[in-house]
Amino acid sequence: MIGNTDGIFCAVSTPAGTSGIAVIRISGHGSSGIVDKAIKIIRSSGSFGKVSDLPGYTCCFAEFRDPDTGELIDKVVITRFEEPYSYTGDEMVEISCHGSMEVRKEIMDVLLRLGIRSAGPGEFTKTAFMNGKMSLSSAEAVMDIINSDSSEGLRAANIIASDGLAKRLDSVETSLYDMMAAIEMAVDFDDDDSDTEGTNDKVRAVLTDAVRDLTSLTDTYRKGRILSDKMRVAFTGIPNSGKSSLLNRIAGYERSIVTDISGTTTDTIEVVTEISGIPVILTDTAGIRKTNDRIESMGVERARKEYSRSDVIFYLVSPDTTVEEAKQQIHDIRSMAPSGSELIVLFNKSDLGVNIHEGDIRDAASCYGVSKFFRISASTGENTDEVRKAIKAHYDDYGCGKDGLIITGRRHFEVLTEACGKLGEALKALEDMAGLDVVSSVTRAALDLIGEITGKTVSADLAKTIFEKFCIGK
Repeated sequence: MIGNTDGIFCAVSTPAGTSGIAVIRISGHGSSGIVDKAIKIIRSSGSFGKVSDLPGYTCCFAEFRDPDTGELIDKVVITRFEEPYSYTGDEMVEISCHGSMEVRKEIMDVLLRLGIRSAGPGEFTKTAFMNGKMSLSSAEAVMDIINSDSSEGLRAANIIASDGLAKRLDSVETSLYDMMAAIEMAVDFDDDDSDTEGTNDKVRAVLTDAVRDLTSLTDTYRKGRILSDKMRVAFTGIPNSGKSSLLNRIAGYERSIVTDISGTTTDTIEVVTEISGIPVILTDTAGIRKTNDRIESMGVERARKEYSRSDVIFYLVSPDTTVEEAKQQIHDIRSMAPSGSELIVLFNKSDLGVNIHEGDIRDAASCYGVSKFFRISASTGENTDEVRKAIKAHYDDYGCGKDGLIITGRRHFEVLTEACGKLGEALKALEDMAGLDVVSSVTRAALDLIGEITGKTVSADLAKTIFEKFCIGK
């Protein structure tokens, strides 16, 4: 008779599909005792006959059999982790089996029949958070590590997962709690005006420092947003200016069709790639010109819409581009592009010689905030490294957080922005002499917000919402 196993759950932690191995995780007090029912140990580091006898952090080679029929399902490697030193903080068992879909299915069927329930999304990490193994921000960063698609994104996620953000916020929280304690003492015991003024000065200093610290964190989201959402880079210009050739050159493979026929690209074409560790979406847009062709007109309109969401826009000038065309199109780009976007002019086809209109176009474009001018040849690759360098430079221009810490999650950014606003309200209340009790009350609201990131004041509903975004098995 199987006892109460409600606290024990399992899931396949490796992605679906055939692979060399798959890993099935089980967590909960008594996990190994249940797994014993389906395991016959072949070899271990000692003369251990059961998984539950294995010391923590040791493995054994075993047969996994159906306990009802005795049929062999697979030969597996079992690893046992003792509480509280496992990932979740509870006893854990990991089964490394062959990676066929059928092997995984049959092992999971046995575990479910033994009374172990299926894990919910992110339940392993949620349990680790509930058991105090990690802060909420570190738990959220686990999924960022899993989903990272660039070296810079992985580095930023690892810093947060290693409690980089939690430690920074803990420092802010400590100073604010100490300040609130001082306010309580001042309100309860101080009648001396000079002492009150001294308390006000200390409160002002703490609040100012806290606002500065939180602002320094939220400022990094300009960079973090690129790591989470990817930098959008658009190539635009008149038809046949070399946009598709340049996209293929930067992407490293033939993504866009390249011909001598103007108007070949009639829609936006995107490529996701990594440039100097930065995740980038390169977009080849339709050539900008007046046309009666309905399909081409739709492509031109989509190209213009692309400007409104691009971080960097490269305007390609070919020998066929007139000064008036360039001037009008650069004006249109700048009027539609976000204020923080960068516009760069590329004089393409340099292998054919210097563009006779280059000087005039430089003069005409200078008043529209063009940041850089380069001569390149998309067909030969000449100077195209400058395009990659310009993309990296745009990312670097956002600066860097202290100790490399970058806020990559929109939730963190919005919560910290709101908390910073509350501290600003506390400062205003202090300057307006609204009373230290008001300052303390508003500061408490800011601390509650900060706690939604560290996990100290997180509600059950918010935790549920966060962990539901995780994959099952993590």
